[in-house]
Amino acid sequence: MDEENFLPLPQWLRHALIGVGLFLAGAVLAFGYSYRPLHGAMLWQVDQLEARLDERNRENVRLSDSLAKQKSNEATRIDPDTLAQVERELDQTKRVLNQAEKDLKRAERKRKESTSSATKWRKRYEELRDAPPVIADTAPGSIEDHDSIAPLLEAAPAAPAVPSRDPGKPSASDGSQRPFERGILLPSETAEPRTP
Repeated sequence: MDEENFLPLPQWLRHALIGVGLFLAGAVLAFGYSYRPLHGAMLWQVDQLEARLDERNRENVRLSDSLAKQKSNEATRIDPDTLAQVERELDQTKRVLNQAEKDLKRAERKRKESTSSATKWRKRYEELRDAPPVIADTAPGSIEDHDSIAPLLEAAPAAPAVPSRDPGKPSASDGSQRPFERGILLPSETAEPRTP
């Protein structure tokens, strides 16, 4: 190359241009050398911070779930005083229910007894109503007849006192009425002959 085509530069300018060129080359090399590690470090730091942020978010979600569960447990938890009061009322209700069941059983038992008694007496009444009247055919002084008639005499109602229509006749309440007028035949009266 011909040095004639180039203008000769003064020495000091040449040194200045070489210094500026070296400075710029060093700056480019320094930038290139530090850009990748600094940029990589920044990306690594961002990744680390994102991972920590995700971990914190998961922890916050767990804590919020736990807090919601605690709140729901607290909302469904019963106050001890209220629980004691409800248990007392439940015991009282059970006592009243047991007493009502006993009363119901007692009333049911009485109803069954009353029904059976009514059935028994109805049957007896129907038997006595349908039975033919008993006429004493035996001798008036018979003990068996007297024993069989005595309960009937005690259960029979007294004859009502009916005043006589005729003032000359004695009243029916003086005990002198005929046996058929009283409605009950005594053993001593069955042998009396009836006058038509």
